[in-house]
Amino acid sequence: MVHAYRLVYPPTPSAPDPLWEWQQPWIDHLLWHVRTFSRQVELWCFPSGDALDRANTRLWAMTYAPRPQYESWPTWRAWLAEYRELLVSMRAVYEARHGQGGTR
Repeated sequence: MVHAYRLVYPPTPSAPDPLWEWQQPWIDHLLWHVRTFSRQVELWCFPSGDALDRANTRLWAMTYAPRPQYESWPTWRAWLAEYRELLVSMRAVYEARHGQGGTR
């Protein structure tokens, strides 16, 4: 069983479902966003790593890949790497401006 998480965004027609996150420390960054910005996170239990990979691949192929803004990323793995960097950067900027230490 693989537990995966993703941030829940307000429903909008232009916002695609986010890909699933399953590794540390990236889950900690998602949870920090939940606590700091009063967001919600969705949990899903996949029966295997292959099932998780298929779910993210399907999301990528149906939702992200057809959109011009995602053409520079050949796969969901490349997108996920940049998304992870964005979460870490956003946390660092917030903590620098608000004088908070990195808590988990």
